Amino acid sequence: MGNILKAVSPAAPVKPAVTPRMERFERYLEQFRRPIFSYVFRLVNDEGAAEDIAQETFVRLYQELDRIRDETASAWLYRVARNLVTDYVRKKRPVTFTVLKGGKSDDDEEGSALDFDAPASDSPVAQSSGNELRRHIDSTLAAMSEKFREVLVLVDMQKLTHDQAAKVLNCSVKTVSARLARAREFFTNRLSRLVKIELK
Repeated sequence: MGNILKAVSPAAPVKPAVTPRMERFERYLEQFRRPIFSYVFRLVNDEGAAEDIAQETFVRLYQELDRIRDETASAWLYRVARNLVTDYVRKKRPVTFTVLKGGKSDDDEEGSALDFDAPASDSPVAQSSGNELRRHIDSTLAAMSEKFREVLVLVDMQKLTHDQAAKVLNCSVKTVSARLARAREFFTNRLSRLVKIELK
């Protein structure tokens, strides 16, 4: 992500004055760089591709900066990143995600909270356990259909509100709640099975 400013700033023989516009862009960059990269990486599971997509997201932010309000910047960035991920998936590889079977209908709104924090201890045992849990989380996310995975990542990992996620996904808040309930159910059921298998 260190090349983003180079990508949006023209080469100049002397250091240009920092304008209010550039200061605003740098503020957005500092605030959203890591969350956007994390979000994209969770969807594509490829660090190089995630880096490229995240950088292109911020290039587009710079280009459209004057039209974006502070209160809508977060949803705008996630929406652009999501569209770029969709383009990447279509061009680079086929969609092979497993569609969820059964479960609640799209009108169901209940769900349970998830804790994605790794063990707090710095001991080798705790670090090993944390790595195994992360591997199982990644495997479980990869097994989910795209529409369920992305809502889980947005709300439970990126901490967006249901309203913000609805704007990113271009759907209703009710749909976000319904998808999230099914995604959480699938996630917790599959992850619990993987952890039990690992312990045997």
